[in-house]
Amino acid sequence: MENKPKILIIDDEKSILESLAILLKLEGYDIFTAENVSSAVKLIDEKNFNLIISDVKMPEMSGIDFIKYFRSERADFISKYKQVPVILMTAYSDIKTGIEGIKLGAFDYLTKPFDNEEFKITVKRAVDYFSVLNELNNLKSARLSAGEIKGESKAIKNILSEISLISISFNNILITGESGTGKELAAKLIYEIYSKNSGGLKNIPFVPVNLAAIPDNLIESELFGYVKGAFTGAEADKMGLIKYADGGILFLDEIGDLPMQAQVKLLRVLQEKVYRKLGSNMEEPAKIKIIAATNKDLDALISAGKFRDDLYYRLNTINIEMPPLREHKEDIPALISYFIKKFSKTINSISQQALSALMDYGYPGNTRELENFIERACIYCEGGDTSGVANMPKEIGIECLPDYIFNGSKKEKSKVRGNDSFKRTDAENYMAEIADIFDRVNKKKDISLPDFMKEVEKYIASNRIKKENSKLEAAKSLGLSLRSLRYILSKSDNNG
Repeated sequence: MENKPKILIIDDEKSILESLAILLKLEGYDIFTAENVSSAVKLIDEKNFNLIISDVKMPEMSGIDFIKYFRSERADFISKYKQVPVILMTAYSDIKTGIEGIKLGAFDYLTKPFDNEEFKITVKRAVDYFSVLNELNNLKSARLSAGEIKGESKAIKNILSEISLISISFNNILITGESGTGKELAAKLIYEIYSKNSGGLKNIPFVPVNLAAIPDNLIESELFGYVKGAFTGAEADKMGLIKYADGGILFLDEIGDLPMQAQVKLLRVLQEKVYRKLGSNMEEPAKIKIIAATNKDLDALISAGKFRDDLYYRLNTINIEMPPLREHKEDIPALISYFIKKFSKTINSISQQALSALMDYGYPGNTRELENFIERACIYCEGGDTSGVANMPKEIGIECLPDYIFNGSKKEKSKVRGNDSFKRTDAENYMAEIADIFDRVNKKKDISLPDFMKEVEKYIASNRIKKENSKLEAAKSLGLSLRSLRYILSKSDNNG
């Protein structure tokens, strides 16, 4: 029960409260309800909520005034509740109220009656958004250790449980998984646990080797070393990486790229625990444990004659398969939080639009690709306050993400606002468009209502023409005559 996200619903209609409470309880949330703002205030004083859902029209205090109250007037609650998302509900479409709510920081705006699936998606996005901000607060003084794997999903917990079981004592381990899934992190975690159970970190070496980064003709000399005169240019003895890892762990990343000749020699190391330097007749002991990793299909390489099956069986005493990020997307908010902390000292959060876009992406490059996205976004966003409100923390906005995560379409990027997996009504599309233009024109200064409306008309008209590729079709989709559309465009041109 303690781990369930807590949601407060405020509405003066008891039937609405009961139906929404039942709906969200079935989704696994801990639900609290209030029929007026006074009751809500008492609950907020007692509970730590992950999300507040409020009706706009209420007799005692409106939803808009409720947001103002807790984010402006109650100074003691500002630090505690300024980041808690608020979803507003209203029985009718009111663009002016919606704009005001978004300006004050409302997470989303739903018009009654709304579709249950749409409602559940919006709630989930809000809860995920809060978890990102919460993670950021938790990580402000924390540091991720070199071998720690971040995540609370079942997939990651299974990996961590398996690693904790095998790391105390092991022979050889093969870590498999797609590129960017954290194979080296898993190897480092194995090393840390093994070291702590073997006398301490300082006494046991960990030597990582990326075999794909070493030219084929140098791999043997790098791994095994050589004696003076072994070949032209060998002017002194060289100690190999196997010797450097003596008494500890040799991590062979990209083992599928190891040439056949070197595979034969590595097999001898695994079988006999001895090796020879290049040019030497003397055998030396190899007191090492080997962790190998690959993103390649070793069975396919064996069938193609490019990898020895006997070496595969020796390496694969224990196999750990790292899951792709698309199979544990629930860990994305926590990963985003950590990467923001890692790459920026000024970015404090991420917008709900950007979070939704990152949650929807497929991640062929897995966690490493997400890390690259956040590093890039921090660089792009650190130059200015993208939150749109001067006194709010800087955040990663959707404009800081690369275009190709939106299927290569800049138009899609411009209209993303949250999760568009459900079909929006025309009114909701207009609301999203207006919210976007408001963010754009009001980032650095206040704007008068007449000027704002001109910008809205100009923005919607021009974007609809681009979308329909026809002024006539654009006018029809907007419910206007062609003459009216032309008037709006000419008025916009004349007034800036």
